Amino acid sequence: MGEAPDAPGTWPQGLETTHPPVCQPCASVSVRACPHLKQRYVTLRVHSWAAAGVHGALYRPGRQGPILTDAAGIPFDDPAIQWVIATQLVMRLNHFTLTDPTTETLYGSV
Repeated sequence: MGEAPDAPGTWPQGLETTHPPVCQPCASVSVRACPHLKQRYVTLRVHSWAAAGVHGALYRPGRQGPILTDAAGIPFDDPAIQWVIATQLVMRLNHFTLTDPTTETLYGSV
């Protein structure tokens, strides 16, 4: 998350991410099940969020059919969204606070 993954205190409100917020019980399951999260994760209390767009394979028109150009995040109001095969939802975290996983009940009963 963010452009400074090692400095979450510098993340701006309105941060956009393909790692949408999940409820606390689902976060607990994810941390236990995902090999990447077992190594490193951050916990946020997200107070306000909204779907902002999608991330996926971006195409453009071509003579023989669509041509793959890039992988990109595209906002819902961008006309290019009709040329994306989406693989991830992009969420805007409008208001969040960094939390301490040692004081949160992240590993509570599921």
